[in-house]
Amino acid sequence: MKDAVAVVLKKGEKYLLIRRAKHGAAEDYWCPITGAVEDGETQDQAVTREAREELGLEVSPQQKVWECLTDDKEYVLHWWHAQLVDDTVALNPLEVKEYRWLTYDEMLKLEKMFDADRKFFRVIAPDLKDS
Repeated sequence: MKDAVAVVLKKGEKYLLIRRAKHGAAEDYWCPITGAVEDGETQDQAVTREAREELGLEVSPQQKVWECLTDDKEYVLHWWHAQLVDDTVALNPLEVKEYRWLTYDEMLKLEKMFDADRKFFRVIAPDLKDS
């Protein structure tokens, strides 16, 4: 099974979510910054790279806080809490259609969101410190 990371960034009661641009079954789904761990790369290196690739953000991985299988069961998704080093956004339109800082209640109004993501933000995320 392949590994992937989810980058969890938090400001107060809000979390950074992206709306995916990649075509296929997951297009238009709202989720944290995510991506596969590349060969020879550690999970924390993947966190840094994915944040930079998708939104141009500089982050510092803090700790792994959860893991689950992706809906398609192809990946183990490792959830990492990260701290923003530079929050200047340079959105990559090939990866991301838009981004928002949302509360959990605001997430509930989103039409497309993975069940595991909703579970994470309901159960695990409230105990995390701000990014």
